[in-house]
Amino acid sequence: MKYAYHFTYTANGEVKTANGSNGDFDFALTEGKNSLKAVITPKTDIMIHSFFVEREYVFADDSRFFANGFQSWTDTREFVKSDKMDGLNTVGKSLYGRINGINYVGDYSFVNEEKEAGAFHSHGLAYVRNGDEIDFFGSLTDRTGYTVIYADMNKNTLKISKDVEGVTISEPYKLLDMFLMQGEYGEVFDSYFAAMGVKPITQEKIKGYTSWYNYYERINEDVILRDLDSLAKYKDSVNIYQIDDGYETRVGDWFSIDPKKFPNGIKHIADAIHEKGFKAGIWIAPFGAHKRSQLAKEHPDWLIKYPNGKPVPVGHNWGGFYGLDIYNDGARNYIKSVFNEVLNVWGFDMVKLDFLYAASVIPMHGKSRGEIIYDAIDLLRECCGDTPILACGVQQMPCFGKVEYMRIGSDMSLGWTHNLLRKNMHREDVSTPNALRNSIYRRCFNGRAFLCDPDVFLLRRTNIKFTPEQQGVLAEFIKLFGKVLLMSDNIADYDEQQLATFHHMMDDEDTELVAVKEENDIVFIDYLDRGEAKMLKFNVVDGTIF
Repeated sequence: MKYAYHFTYTANGEVKTANGSNGDFDFALTEGKNSLKAVITPKTDIMIHSFFVEREYVFADDSRFFANGFQSWTDTREFVKSDKMDGLNTVGKSLYGRINGINYVGDYSFVNEEKEAGAFHSHGLAYVRNGDEIDFFGSLTDRTGYTVIYADMNKNTLKISKDVEGVTISEPYKLLDMFLMQGEYGEVFDSYFAAMGVKPITQEKIKGYTSWYNYYERINEDVILRDLDSLAKYKDSVNIYQIDDGYETRVGDWFSIDPKKFPNGIKHIADAIHEKGFKAGIWIAPFGAHKRSQLAKEHPDWLIKYPNGKPVPVGHNWGGFYGLDIYNDGARNYIKSVFNEVLNVWGFDMVKLDFLYAASVIPMHGKSRGEIIYDAIDLLRECCGDTPILACGVQQMPCFGKVEYMRIGSDMSLGWTHNLLRKNMHREDVSTPNALRNSIYRRCFNGRAFLCDPDVFLLRRTNIKFTPEQQGVLAEFIKLFGKVLLMSDNIADYDEQQLATFHHMMDDEDTELVAVKEENDIVFIDYLDRGEAKMLKFNVVDGTIF
């Protein structure tokens, strides 16, 4: 297949563009049966600005392009030619969005927004599907930089780029290392992960409780212990009880526990969870620091900074926060001390690590964004040892084979449809439709790279906008598409029907996906439940159940 390539770089103080070997470097592009590799060998120091290869690709009228989103929360799905990919919306582009760095939650700072229908981009891997036939393109590693795959169905082109902005090379450098294959869905993904040598760390499901989707940050000792006591009656069905955000005084100040909410501290909570026979889980955003945190005030040198020395805002949550520079010795040692406290002093058995994208929002220290996030995940694995990690708000590929569990979609809302504000945020915002679509289209990762977390099932009748019928369908959906089965309800409030659904979710009865299809926003899921053929059918956008 004929590929053209484009390379922009700086050598000897001059910005240059090239499409072939020259006096500054030699370039080799080799294509095998299932591979595409690009290697550049510099003859002088070269700072890379941009690189991509491009080829003709004829899309059929009914072709579907799978676009994998940038991080856990980014919407992920198959697109057809008439679809338009969302970008950063009104709030994200506003002064509020710029002040709080909402553009860094996704890929908006380094990937051009598609302006027309029929043009899409995907991170790390992509495929074109024609009927049951998959034409697959996947990077074998993004450690040197993110691989971004662009499809333009209008111009019939396919482009593979590497985000290596800011990287300086003086030795042979592998720009692309791609796995290519045609075949059926399962066959292709089995072969891809085998080629990477990636396997999941565990096959053990998480089953239990998380505090977030009922109380959010409004947790306290009384609520946590009350719900724990209620769940203890069902301990034979459950293996974990997880505390989410809200126990710390500010994000980043992890040793500072809110004394009003938790007067006896957090070790007291972990001990109580263990006494009830559960593993204890806790939420942390290890690379985040609230703008008004003591950490940010006392250690501004630990923060990621622009070249002008100002700290980089990396999101609007909690009123705005910064990211920690994992290459700063003080920040790195602080992160290690936090995990030592959480695991060895407080005694938690699992950590939900969130907002991890914050470590790699800009190139720095001569490293690409991709290299930074790989280093960040390696740091977390070092800190946690054998303690299971549920990763969230993070790029997928750097976590392949590195974390036990992975959130593969956005946060669920407490109702099905978007409100006006949510429609005008960004591709990573809270969204039940996006959470469902991500679970469908990232099912390829489940049991191959890690165990997938499709998000919670909720059965309570208060503080919720789902109908009981929707709750039942969502619960069945989550059991089919993931291995992390958590709820956020006080189970003492369940009636017999809700308890029956809860027990169905927690038992290990055999359920098996047979076929998944989406047409005009209607999702059809064929599956086997203990050998009996069943179907889920619903409108993924408005929640209509058929």
